[in-house]
Formats: sequence, structure tokens, C-alpha cells
Amino acid sequence: MNEGIPFMIKMADGEKYEVTDRYRVALGRTTVIVVGADDMPHILPLLTMTGISYLKSKK
Repeated sequence: MNEGIPFMIKMADGEKYEVTDRYRVALGRTTVIVVGADDMPHILPLLTMTGISYLKSKK
């Protein structure tokens, strides 16, 4: 998050969440909160995350 590289969070149910800005994600002990482009928060349990993929920077 601190590197400023956008990334995609992949979940066990097949959902994907794009994180393009470090201010749209918060990391807790057991969950990650991602605020989507529509400004709606998504609370994601860490136990159900299956991977993270880096995306190309838009800069």
C-alpha cells in the first residue's frame, strides 16, 4: 500500500476488488476494508483472501 502501486485483491468466492489509491484501503487484524469507486465500503475477511495481483500504474 505504501509503495503507491495499484493492486487487485482476489477472494475465495471469485470476487475481485481493485485498490488504486492507498486512501481507499484500511488494514485491520482480521479484515481489510476497501472503499470502491462508488464510495461504498467492502469489509473483507483476511481468511478468505486468496491472492493479490499488482496492476499497471495509471501515472
